[in-house]
Amino acid sequence: MEIRHLQTFISIVELGGFTKAADHLGYAQSTITAHIQILEDEIGDALFDRLGKKILLTNVGKELVPYARQMLQLYKEIKNITAEQKGVSGDIIIGAGESLSVYRLGKILKEYKRSFPKVNIILRNSICSDLRSRLHSGELDIIFTIEPKINDRDLIVRNLKDESMVIISESDESLEGLSTNCENQISKENIIFSERGCSFRISFEKYLKEKKIKYLNPLEFSSIEAIKKCVINGLGISVLPYYAVKNEINNGSLKMLELKEPFDKYLTQLVYHKNKRISLAMSKLIEITLKNSTRWE
Repeated sequence: MEIRHLQTFISIVELGGFTKAADHLGYAQSTITAHIQILEDEIGDALFDRLGKKILLTNVGKELVPYARQMLQLYKEIKNITAEQKGVSGDIIIGAGESLSVYRLGKILKEYKRSFPKVNIILRNSICSDLRSRLHSGELDIIFTIEPKINDRDLIVRNLKDESMVIISESDESLEGLSTNCENQISKENIIFSERGCSFRISFEKYLKEKKIKYLNPLEFSSIEAIKKCVINGLGISVLPYYAVKNEINNGSLKMLELKEPFDKYLTQLVYHKNKRISLAMSKLIEITLKNSTRWE
């Protein structure tokens, strides 16, 4: 019985399924299934009842949960012995999109810095494609991106959360009819794009084209905050992740239309190169991130 098998078991229990556990841990689903099979063989009984796509803990599975959690906690404490004696130190260079730096990483980096004050954190913001390029070149240790699912054999990708993308405007009237295929339906509205190469912009341009929505002389900003302020002031409409605008939506200063098909599915993803040596400082950042991301709204 290995610790990773118990980690897989608890992830399935906490996340509610094999697929979600696979995404969270960065494993193929076949690996998740194999881990559980090994546990069931060693224990001599089934841990889950599989009812179609739904899974339920068996009585044996329910009894295993507290023991598994206790063993994982002990394992964590054992791993921390060296860190507590020597101290986790050094540099860690993180790349992230602006919106993630502002709205997602704050609590993570605060907890990390409080736990490991000797680590020097260097945070660099850029668009997703540039971040991945700099990860391949070795310039960055780890990156956080919000974009469609990354498929790159040379990268280890941990999917942290499915994200909602929304069209934002100062008024409901500007959003009417955007889900139909009526040409020229927003010809009087300015389109505000993020910078070229940004995944938000690429997907938004694709969406507008497929919906046959025409526009002239779009505006372009590299700052998420600048885009929000301009939309609030009635300068036009734009697309941003919901987490970046939920406060303005809640207080009524922005209106939104959630984007679904044919808009690309977006995920917040933690990524590092498969050949990258995982330092203790980096390992601790991944650990804290995975714990905190389960609480994101």
